[in-house]
Amino acid sequence: MSKKALLVGINNFIRPSWKLRGCVNDTLAMQAMLTSYFGFADESIKVMHDRDATAQGIREGLAWLLRDYEGEGKDVRVFHFSSHGTQVEDQGEDEWEGKDEVIVPYDHDWDTPFRDDDLREIFQEIPKDVNFTFIADCCHSGSIQRKLQESDIDFTPRYLTPPDEVEKRIAALKEKRDQLCDEYVSEKLPLMLQGVSPGEWTIKMKEFIPRLREEFRAQKYGNVSVAKDVLLAACEDVQTAADAYLEGDYRGAFTWAITKAMKEAHGNLTYGELITQAAANLQRFEQRPQLECPLEMRELRVFVPLAEMQPEPVPV
Repeated sequence: MSKKALLVGINNFIRPSWKLRGCVNDTLAMQAMLTSYFGFADESIKVMHDRDATAQGIREGLAWLLRDYEGEGKDVRVFHFSSHGTQVEDQGEDEWEGKDEVIVPYDHDWDTPFRDDDLREIFQEIPKDVNFTFIADCCHSGSIQRKLQESDIDFTPRYLTPPDEVEKRIAALKEKRDQLCDEYVSEKLPLMLQGVSPGEWTIKMKEFIPRLREEFRAQKYGNVSVAKDVLLAACEDVQTAADAYLEGDYRGAFTWAITKAMKEAHGNLTYGELITQAAANLQRFEQRPQLECPLEMRELRVFVPLAEMQPEPVPV
C-alpha cells in the first residue's frame, strides 16, 4: 500500500497585506491526523509553508505526490491546500461567469495565476485506480457573511480581492458572453414559437427563454469534470471560508471541522459521513462545506485504497 500527502499552508505572502493566521496550523493538524488515524508515515508527508509554497514549489510538490504508484487500487494520495483563493478572468471557454478560480501561492502573480484549469490538467494524469483527495480550505467568492449564534468569532475571509483591472476584465468577459447568449436566444426563440398561438406567446416565452439560456450555457461553457477524484471544499462557490480563532488558536474553520470530526470518530468515517459531520461542526459559520466525488465514493472510508471498495452486487 502506498500513501502520500502534500500539505500546503500559507500565512505570509509576498505582500504583507494578504496575511492569514491559521494556515500553518492547519497543516500541522492534518499531519497529526494522517499519522495518528490513517497510517501515513512521516516521510510520506511533504509539508510546505509560506515562502516554500511558491507556484513552482507547489507544482514540484504535486509532481512528488503524484508518482511512484503501486497500482492495483493500492494507492492513496492527499493534497491539502490552506490559503487564500481568488478569481481572474477566464482564459478558456469553460466558465460562464467569465472567471477562473485561482489558488494563491506565496508568490501569487495576477498576470500568471495558478488557475483551476492548471490543477485540472495535473489531476487528469492521475491513474483511475488511485484514491486522490483534494482538500481545499480556501474560497473563491468575495461574498463575506457572518452567522453569529453562540458568540462573535474573530475571523478573516480566505479570499483575495482582485485588483480593479482584473475585476473589469472579468466583467467585460461576462458582458460579452451575455451578448452571445442573447443572440443565441434571438435566433432559436422564433423557431420554438412556431405553431404557438399569439395569445400564448407571453406564457411560452417565460418557459422557453430560460431553457435556451441554460442550453447555451451547457453547450458553450460546460465544466470539465474530474469525476474519479474526491474534492472536499470549505464552502459553496458563493460563500467565504473563514480563517478563525478556534479553541485557543487560529485555524481554518473547515480544516478544524474535519479534523474534529475525525478525532471524535477515531478516523472511522466515510466521505459522506465526514462532510455531514463537518457541516454540523460549522453551524456557527455561514459556510457549507462541499463534497464532490462519484456517488459510490461517498460510502468509501476516508483515505483508504480503492481496492477496499465493496464491489457492486451482481443482479440475480
